[in-house]
Amino acid sequence: MKRLLLITAFALTAVSANAQKTTLDVTVTNPLDVARSDEAVEVAVPVKGRKPHKDWSVKVGQTVLPAQWIDGKVRFTLSLKPKEQVKATLVPKAAPPAPPRVLVTLNIQDGGKLEGTPATGGAIKGGTFHLRDRFTSPKDHFIHDGLIAFEGIGWESDKVAYRLYLDERNVTDIFGKYGTGMIFPDVGHGFDDYQYPVAWGGDIFKVGPSLGVGGIGLLRNGKATQIGPSTITGKVLANGPVTAIAGVDADAIGGGVGRIHATYAITAGRVITEVTVRADKVDAPLITGLTFHAGDQRIEPSDADGQWTYIAAWGPQEHGPDPVGTAAFYRRADVTGPAVNDGQTLFVQFKSRTEANYRFGARWTQEGKAAVPGIRDLDGFKTWLDAMVAELNQPLVVSTR
Repeated sequence: MKRLLLITAFALTAVSANAQKTTLDVTVTNPLDVARSDEAVEVAVPVKGRKPHKDWSVKVGQTVLPAQWIDGKVRFTLSLKPKEQVKATLVPKAAPPAPPRVLVTLNIQDGGKLEGTPATGGAIKGGTFHLRDRFTSPKDHFIHDGLIAFEGIGWESDKVAYRLYLDERNVTDIFGKYGTGMIFPDVGHGFDDYQYPVAWGGDIFKVGPSLGVGGIGLLRNGKATQIGPSTITGKVLANGPVTAIAGVDADAIGGGVGRIHATYAITAGRVITEVTVRADKVDAPLITGLTFHAGDQRIEPSDADGQWTYIAAWGPQEHGPDPVGTAAFYRRADVTGPAVNDGQTLFVQFKSRTEANYRFGARWTQEGKAAVPGIRDLDGFKTWLDAMVAELNQPLVVSTR
């Protein structure tokens, strides 16, 4: 019996030691003189030949926060005071369940039939919507045919929701939210039940032929243009609890061999989407930009020297008087020169025709009115723009031991 107890104690000690080895102590420092809220922290975790843990949490003091394994790194969010240093421990164990704060939704109608024609405003009806992880729009898909809920793939945080049209437009739109709940799984099932105003907010932006908010496009004849007809595929790449990532592949652009593949990542508590683009054999320069409506005001950056900068616009939403601000953030070294306004899109041109990395975001003056308030006026929007650029130019300092 004594021998059995000794063996058991040795085994428990070994397990405990092994568990200790799989934790990782992290120190995160805010170099800025201003607070940062819900900012993402990424830590590379050594695997050392064993199968990596996929479930993680982070412990800060006595608080356990969710963490997420993404491509060999563990990601979590922290809020830090000015110049604050926070010590945390990564633990290979999932955090307690909590309501989702990020989500990618791809909802496709199965079993329906087309009633009418594209010319007469026809639509697919009578089917049932099912969530998918991947979907390629068929060749006979047309705008407003009802096949895809809210016409595309959507990603959202507890602050804002964005949808990207899975058709020849392939640009991004804005859905404003009053509260923090996820809205995309329940909207757009065969009809436009998301036009502002609805109980949770609504579609607040008019895209038209522009690049929407931070859409990827091509520069043709001096104008910002949407990618155009292609074989387009939407993919759910990650779904929280910290970050949600959507993928959109545009292949055989214009019936040719060009392709543009992009990912769109949003993090809990944030309105910013990070965009990563890979392109091949495209026949025109890559650009990104913002819809610029009549009456919109262009906002100029206050920092003329930082690595990161932005283009931004402020103006009325599509329905009603409440303003919305939009912005695209990019590295100065990645673009060919100053932004251009072609009358419908304020855009910048990337130097590379094969890759791009940038961010975009939108702020609505009714954002979060049922929860934590967002910005409420132009001055608040300008303050937010400067804060985002400061965060990009002075990232959090992360060390491990």
